[in-house]
Amino acid sequence: MNTEQENRLREDLRLAVDGETFRTDPDVVLGRARRARRRSLVTRGAAGTGVLAVAVAAALTGIHPGGAPEVRTAAYVVERISAALDGGSDSVYRIVDHNEGSVWYQDQVTMSQYWVYGTGGTRIEAWDSTPVIDHYAHLVDTTVNHKDRTYSTEDTKLPAYVPGTLPPRSSFADRIKKSISAGGPEIAGSGEYQGHQVIKLGYPGGELWVDSATYLPVYRITTDPDGRRTTSDLAFLPRTPDLVQTVNTPQVPPGFTKVAEANTGPGHGG
Repeated sequence: MNTEQENRLREDLRLAVDGETFRTDPDVVLGRARRARRRSLVTRGAAGTGVLAVAVAAALTGIHPGGAPEVRTAAYVVERISAALDGGSDSVYRIVDHNEGSVWYQDQVTMSQYWVYGTGGTRIEAWDSTPVIDHYAHLVDTTVNHKDRTYSTEDTKLPAYVPGTLPPRSSFADRIKKSISAGGPEIAGSGEYQGHQVIKLGYPGGELWVDSATYLPVYRITTDPDGRRTTSDLAFLPRTPDLVQTVNTPQVPPGFTKVAEANTGPGHGG
């Protein structure tokens, strides 16, 4: 079963080579480059999930049916969301995944990504970027396990020649725009969420809640073809120097041991 994250990574691989045919199946490349993280995403109950679940439960109590903003037409809301997302192209996009207990960041300028599972001394962190080295794109991955005090790195060369720089990659914001623009979106309601007056926009396979003033997404519900429901908090954050450093530069604490593959939690086999 593919997770939403795997599908996004697979799409990135295809976009990265600008339409050229892979000599290796992208699923094989994806498996080599993302095997540790994929097991962490698929396996539930990773370190720190309970802590995040408590925070999420508290946040969800902030949804109220009263005091809702005036509801606009679906077409108007879609247009305003797309414009708001375009205006956030110099931000850092953050997803708090309630199901997996993970926090996921993407720098909208560099497209580098950063994941955190858990909190404090038991957390797992992972970074990835896609540099071009000698005309080939590479998936460069670093994973740090604070509980085991270990880290691992992986550099996967993609099997397609890149004559210059990589074409622009599809961002999370691009995927949101694509999702809500297809299949006849409709207004699903309105309310309040974490201090935001929200408009709820339904679309095939999901529902997006956006701030009624800024039209930026704050919450998302998606349902996979197999019926699995995922809920996430969404935010566009300013690209402050500290956040850019955090998202783009792997931080391995002194004294951590380099291993072939950092342990990503209980029950994760080879």
